[in-house]
Amino acid sequence: MYHLKTIAKSAAIRQEVSTLVKAATAAQQQQPKRTYAEHKIPERLKDVATSPNPRFFDMVEYFFHRACQICEDKLVEDMKGRSSVEEKKKKVKGILMLMQPCDHIIEIAFPLRRDSGDYEMITGYRAQHCTHRTPTKGGK
Repeated sequence: MYHLKTIAKSAAIRQEVSTLVKAATAAQQQQPKRTYAEHKIPERLKDVATSPNPRFFDMVEYFFHRACQICEDKLVEDMKGRSSVEEKKKKVKGILMLMQPCDHIIEIAFPLRRDSGDYEMITGYRAQHCTHRTPTKGGK
């Protein structure tokens, strides 16, 4: 059995939810649409997303460029200071391009003896990007 107070409360809640949904929709429409900046994925990496077996290094590069496309506009918006939008875009672009190449790549190869008695050569890699903030992994 419904009480009059319960019916009044649920109607008020429905009205409040409806108002909130309208406000959220209006706020979303007012936000500027991100244009995925001007960052372009290099031609040699265009097919990585659809390739059945891409090289690991190509995947890393592709996802770096894709991340640049997604976050560049937000980084420009969030940058503080009195610089013009063009200056902020140039600064963000410069920082992203500084992050792209590896500062150090270490390659190590070592033998591994399998349970069957066979030996196999294993190659391992470690790459450090952007060591401007030290220490990098493993240091104090």
